[in-house]
Amino acid sequence: MSNSIAFILCNWLWLIAAALLGLLLGWLFFRGKKIDGDLSIEGEGALRAEADSLRGRVQELEGNVSTRDTEISGLKGKLAAGAAGAVAATALAATAASKADDGADDDTYALEWRNRYLAARVKYLESQIAEAPKPAAKKAAPKKKAKAAKAVGAAALVGAAAAVAAKPKAKVKTKAAAKPKAKAAPKPKAAAKPKAKAAPKPKVLYTDGPTDGTPDDLKLIKGIGPKFEKDLNSKGIYYFRQIAAWKKKDVTMVEGIIDSIPGRIERDSWVPQAKGFAKSGAATTKSRKKPGPKPGTKRGNLTAAGKPRQKPGPKAGSTRDTAKASEADAAFDKYFANVQKYHPKARKPVVQGIVKHCGIALRTRDGQLVACSDEAELQTVADGFVTKKLGRTEGQMDLVKEVCQDMKGERFKSRVTFYYLAAKKARKLGQFT
Repeated sequence: MSNSIAFILCNWLWLIAAALLGLLLGWLFFRGKKIDGDLSIEGEGALRAEADSLRGRVQELEGNVSTRDTEISGLKGKLAAGAAGAVAATALAATAASKADDGADDDTYALEWRNRYLAARVKYLESQIAEAPKPAAKKAAPKKKAKAAKAVGAAALVGAAAAVAAKPKAKVKTKAAAKPKAKAAPKPKAAAKPKAKAAPKPKVLYTDGPTDGTPDDLKLIKGIGPKFEKDLNSKGIYYFRQIAAWKKKDVTMVEGIIDSIPGRIERDSWVPQAKGFAKSGAATTKSRKKPGPKPGTKRGNLTAAGKPRQKPGPKAGSTRDTAKASEADAAFDKYFANVQKYHPKARKPVVQGIVKHCGIALRTRDGQLVACSDEAELQTVADGFVTKKLGRTEGQMDLVKEVCQDMKGERFKSRVTFYYLAAKKARKLGQFT
């Protein structure tokens, strides 16, 4: 018995002690904790907290993705709008370039025909000077010079007209007066110099109206139109000799008091042109009348018997009339073909009536075309053709712009076609049959 107890104590005691120690340690570690299956309540709470934080992070990332998508769509819209604006700008630039080309072509034709007109005008004036009776011209000159001198003295104004008129007057005095009187001539010259120095402005602008007869046609000078002529007249400039006497300071002052681009007077050579007209006698072209031919001469309208002279017809076998008729037919065929482009059922009698209405205006290139880029010309068409010929009392300018819109695809717009379409829109084609 004692041996068995000793065996148990020796062999099993340490096992019992280890079991008791394990129970004690388990009680210490798991004291106060509740086990739910294989996971403790604290572990489950931690897992849930971690899952919640992960869900929040996912929602945040999804919000960032949606914001980026919105920004990308906005950038795409801006890119599309920029591309559309670029296309529109390109189209506008092309339209402006085409209009500029039309305007440049119109200006080129206008300058070309202006030069031809001036050349013809010069030839005409030269022929007038050659045919004018010399004694009559000599007698008329002193009278005009005396009138100019009297007017300038009465108004107390010193100008280029007075300067030009004073020199010939001194010559007349030296011829008609005795020798002692000729010696006193230098005195007025000495008195005139201080006045010229004391003048606050150039002398050429001080002319009290057209004091020397009919004013010159200043529009003969290239670069001077009706507006510039009116401005110059309002400042006392009426004659070519006044402009011919301008100096550099006079040109600068004139550019400052009239609506002109700086440097235009020198660029268009107003002063040299005025000197040429003043020397050639173009200043008196308005007041001088060309003498008619004597009765009975070849150039007269009446024969020696007093009967009206008949214009001789072409010689037998001449092809002049045939050539003219063929040219007129070719021109009409061109007009008619252009009208048919816009109205295939156009009738020839109507087109012939419009050509007849245009008359000699079709002889020049400017007269054959209508420039829709020129507002002044469109207003002329509205007032002259639409109002007077077609009898339209309202909406004239709208009608003209509608025709311009219809013909916008054609760079050179025929006047005959333009008038035909305007009459067609106004339902007035019957006036030309």
